[in-house]
Amino acid sequence: MDLSNVIAIEVFPGDTVIEVGTSVQFTAYGLLSDSVTVIDITKDVTWGSNNPSKLSINNDGLATAVAEGDYYVVAATKLTYGTAIVVNTTAGGLVREMALVDYEANFVGSNLANCGWTGSTAGCNPGTVSQESHNKVVQRINYFRRICGLPDNVTLNAANNTKCQEAALIMKANNQLNHYPPNSWTCWTDAGYEGAGNSNIALGFHSTAAVAAYIDDFGANNKPVGHRRWLLYTKGLVMGHGSTDNTNAIWVMQSGGSTPSGLPEFIAYPPKGYVPAPLIYDRWSFAIPGADFGNATVVMKDNTNTAVTCNIISKTDTGMGDNTIVWEPADVNTSGTTDLTYTVTVSGIKVGADTKSYTYGVTIIQPDKKRPDIYRIEKAANPNARLF
Repeated sequence: MDLSNVIAIEVFPGDTVIEVGTSVQFTAYGLLSDSVTVIDITKDVTWGSNNPSKLSINNDGLATAVAEGDYYVVAATKLTYGTAIVVNTTAGGLVREMALVDYEANFVGSNLANCGWTGSTAGCNPGTVSQESHNKVVQRINYFRRICGLPDNVTLNAANNTKCQEAALIMKANNQLNHYPPNSWTCWTDAGYEGAGNSNIALGFHSTAAVAAYIDDFGANNKPVGHRRWLLYTKGLVMGHGSTDNTNAIWVMQSGGSTPSGLPEFIAYPPKGYVPAPLIYDRWSFAIPGADFGNATVVMKDNTNTAVTCNIISKTDTGMGDNTIVWEPADVNTSGTTDLTYTVTVSGIKVGADTKSYTYGVTIIQPDKKRPDIYRIEKAANPNARLF
C-alpha cells in the first residue's frame, strides 16, 4: 500500500499492560491527507520496540512481553509514526498495573478545566456545554462504577441534559442550592425546577470535578452519602448533565427498571482491590440493594493487623439509591511509599431472611505519574463549595 499520503498514525491500544509471557495485538490507523479519511495500516507500517529483548513485536503488530518494565512500541512509515506506551508486569502483577492504567486513562484522563459553557445569568440564558464535557462526565461516572464492579454503561439523555442545564443556571444565578427552588428565584423555569428535583446538584464545581465531589460526598448534611449512592446505584443507567462554570446538575433519578444481571455481591467505596490513593475519601461506604444495616457493625484493620477506629455515621437512611452503611475511619494512610492494605469486615447485615457478614481488602496504591487532580484543587481553593 502507498503510505505517502498518511499524515498521522494512531496506535491502539494507546496505553496498555502486558503480563510477562503473554501477547497483545496492536493496530495502527492512518489519517490521510484529506484530514478526514482513516484507514487500517497495521500490516503496512514498520513495527518496532524500544527494547526488543524485553518487549518484542512482529511485523503484524503482535507484541510479546519478555521481561518486566516500562517500554513503548512504534508504528512508522517513512514520513510519520505513532507510539503506544506498554507496561510489562511479572505474572500476578497485572491487576495492580491495570488499576493504575485505568486510573490514568479514565480518571485523570477525564479531568476538564473548562466545560465550555456558552450561557449567562444576564438574560437567563442556560446555554450549553461542550460535547467533550458530556463525554468526560460519562467517562468519569463509568470509571467509578467500573472500579466498584458495577456495569459501566451509563449514558446521558438529551432531554435530561437540557433540564439539568437549566437547573445549573438557576443555582448559579441565585448562588444557592435547592432541589425545589421557589419560582421567585432568578432564572427559574419549569424545566430547571424538574432538573433540580431529579439531580445531584453542586455549587463550586462543574462537569467532571462535580462527579468526583459527589463520590467524595463531603459536608455535614451528606453523611448518608446520597450523591455517591445515586451515581453507584445498581439500576442507574440513564442520567443527564448540565453545568455552568461553577455549578452542576447530574440527573440521577431512575424511573422503574429492573436490576441488571452480573452485579457484585456488594458495592463498596472505596472498592475492594487496588485503589489509587487520590480516590480515598474520608467517608467509606458499603451497599447491598434492599439490605437492612440497622444492626450492622464495621471492623477495620490496617496492614499491621492493628484495629482502625471507625465512626459509623449512617446505616438506616434509605431512599437514596441502594441501602448503605457509612463510616469514617481514623488515620487512614494515603501517602505511604508502599502499598497499604486495609481489611474491612461488615457484619450483622440482614439480607432477606439471612444475616450476613463480608470481609474484603482495600489496597491503597500510589499512581506512577503525579498528575494534578482538578477536583481536589478546586475543593481546596473554594471553601464555600457544597453539594445538595
